Amino acid sequence: MNSTPTPRHPTLPLAALTSLLGLFLLPSALFGQGCVIARGGGGAMISDSSGYMEPGDWTLSTAIRWFRSDRHYAGGAEQKHRQEQQTQVINESYFYDVSATYAWSKRLTTTLTLPFVDHDRTSLYEHLGNTSGQRFRTQAAGLGDMRVSAAWWAVDPNADHHRGNVALGFGIKAPTGDYRARDTFIRPAGPTERFVDSSIQPGDGAWGYNLELQGFYHLKGNLSAYGNAFYLFNPEGRVEATGFSIPDAYMVRTGLDYRLAQVPGVTLSLGGRVEGVPGRDVFGSSIGFRRPGYAISVEPGFTFSKGRFTGTLTVPVALERRRTMTYGATRLGDAAFADFSINTSFSFRL
Repeated sequence: MNSTPTPRHPTLPLAALTSLLGLFLLPSALFGQGCVIARGGGGAMISDSSGYMEPGDWTLSTAIRWFRSDRHYAGGAEQKHRQEQQTQVINESYFYDVSATYAWSKRLTTTLTLPFVDHDRTSLYEHLGNTSGQRFRTQAAGLGDMRVSAAWWAVDPNADHHRGNVALGFGIKAPTGDYRARDTFIRPAGPTERFVDSSIQPGDGAWGYNLELQGFYHLKGNLSAYGNAFYLFNPEGRVEATGFSIPDAYMVRTGLDYRLAQVPGVTLSLGGRVEGVPGRDVFGSSIGFRRPGYAISVEPGFTFSKGRFTGTLTVPVALERRRTMTYGATRLGDAAFADFSINTSFSFRL
């Protein structure tokens, strides 16, 4: 297999900005899993009562996610021959969300999220074909689709003796990301510029809206349960220029966290995560090309809090990956998934 041009790492200004913000900032929401597009919520956040903000407070936050997907599945069956023959597609993706949250009251907050992405994709079939043995890369980076959301705690945080709470959220996604990104493909007739694969387009090309849920419940002593869920509704059908579908996406996380009495500020967590793209949207059209599927993962992590600063790290490890049927399709396709992802989030309350 021939070598490819030197991979592009995240641009220095973007990486420097993210690293700087990472010293100060709160968990936000993003997720993705290789060829199966999943944009929207689901960062490293672990919900508990320390998440309450006082009226007039601001919280600045960033969430960073990385994964490398190269394991192909059709249905739940892994296509191991792709690895053996080295014809697999490899997506390496970085997601950066920068957010600002304002508390109108102790129960009501609003958040503006600016997402940035940096994708690198290598393949054979998109260029000279799987039999050529020559792997080339395509790339896309920049601003993704901005989101504005509001969240409301169902139980008044000032109420006495409540052991848990649930926050309900609603958000709007704007099509600010490039959904017609192009790069150079090496074709038998020579290099040609084409739209990059849908899995590495920075945006999806449409307005959407999402429903969110997060909560916690104190079980006993230092042990608590947490959970959060997200569903992104994309009613529009497809991007006409590319033929790519504008799909819904979802994520559900739940688990337990334990505060270490011996190490103040440190909380360990263990939970599960399900995330993916449905074959058919809840509302609107489901036409166009998409790769639906889901991944089920076990998600260990830890959180460190000190004063106004909170940092969280989680590493979901895939237990099951499944490529499902596309709406209107007559056969089951395949998609590439990651073995694991690395998720970090940082927050600073002003």
